[in-house]
Amino acid sequence: MMEKGFIFDYSKCVACHSCVVACYNQNHTSPPISWRQVISGNTSKIPLKGFINLSMACYHCVDAPCLSNCPTIAYSRDEITGAVIHNGNTCIGCRYCTWACPYDAPKYNPNKGVIEKCNFCVDLLKEGGIPACTQACPTGALSFGSIEIEPTHDAPGFPEKQTYPKISISGESVYQNIPEMDLNLYDQHHTYYLQKVKSNIKAKEEFPLIIFTTLVAFLSGWFTASFSKPDAIKWTDAVIFIIGLTLAGVSSLLHLGKPFRAYRSILHVKSSWLSREILFFSLFSTFSIAYMVTHIKVIYWTIVLISVALLISIEMIYSVVKRRYSAPFHSANVVLTYMALVSILILPTVSVTFLVIKAILYFIRHANAHQDIISNKTVLAAFFRIIIGIGVPLTVILLGKVSVDIYILLSSILIGEFIDRFEYYNDIDTFSPHQTI
Repeated sequence: MMEKGFIFDYSKCVACHSCVVACYNQNHTSPPISWRQVISGNTSKIPLKGFINLSMACYHCVDAPCLSNCPTIAYSRDEITGAVIHNGNTCIGCRYCTWACPYDAPKYNPNKGVIEKCNFCVDLLKEGGIPACTQACPTGALSFGSIEIEPTHDAPGFPEKQTYPKISISGESVYQNIPEMDLNLYDQHHTYYLQKVKSNIKAKEEFPLIIFTTLVAFLSGWFTASFSKPDAIKWTDAVIFIIGLTLAGVSSLLHLGKPFRAYRSILHVKSSWLSREILFFSLFSTFSIAYMVTHIKVIYWTIVLISVALLISIEMIYSVVKRRYSAPFHSANVVLTYMALVSILILPTVSVTFLVIKAILYFIRHANAHQDIISNKTVLAAFFRIIIGIGVPLTVILLGKVSVDIYILLSSILIGEFIDRFEYYNDIDTFSPHQTI
């Protein structure tokens, strides 16, 4: 497949950042937001270790994950140049594209509340020119022309994901010739010389999402197990449930850079799991309140089906991230949480199996993700997660006190799941070029 695209030679790039400056000048962006970046394989500038650099921006992939995953259809492809264009006027600032893109191309601008990215200098291309960054490169490391598009590249800074990026590379063999230092000779400064890659997903920055996903799993399971008989619904349960729904909805809005555009998030249900999640949550909330008012049984079963679809959508959203653990399932899985809660409230003896499975998956995830460093915070969180989130429910079940201590039981489960979900967000990350260079 031949198309116009970037051409990069590792052996010629000296990390002068001329391409970055040219991008600033052409697109009038403001630091620290940079549509093009130069990343290095020797960020600490260790003498005699050698250098390898990669100038990168959006590669306008043929199979662009940003385009297919955006819930608001803020991305489109220019028919003339093939460029993937982002429209800030329709963006809600959910930042899901920053998770989906393995090249770190979409940049969130907190001042504007929306995403920005390289536009391929589409105006210059339509006039017969070439991107500004390629014009500015003094060494010829970055250029533009007709290239053969491949699924991905086995080269530094490129992931295994096959997105068919519009870039051709050469000179990657220099990576094999970089000298390796024996860092054990420098025990005193060993940690300083290690390549430090910052995580793009941090639990403390994703607090609204943690609250939303935990509450949705909890409310779905509670509704399925305890609201099947409309005449038996307590008004206190109904009030708590509606408060939980409201808190979940508000939390999802707090995550957005442009919350007043949230209505646009359901426009891309055809291919975006995030769009499907928002649609199913809206239906779940609407039908739940309608059921409490009308007591129509068919609405209850509709809600159960919507709950399952909602929880599956939530889990599928995280299919684009990189996991720091090897198990195919994890203890904070919202579908597993739903099944555990339903079984606790309906078939307590069966729920013991789900709780044990959760505990096993929790320890497996921790063993994989925290095998290098186990901090005091990690140990403390694990203690409370197991004791409160699993130990208390098991004790209540084994003593046969489920119906008597229902609120204590529900509270302990919610606290445990929240801790687990919080830790889960620290155990995932985006795919990034910084991880492979």
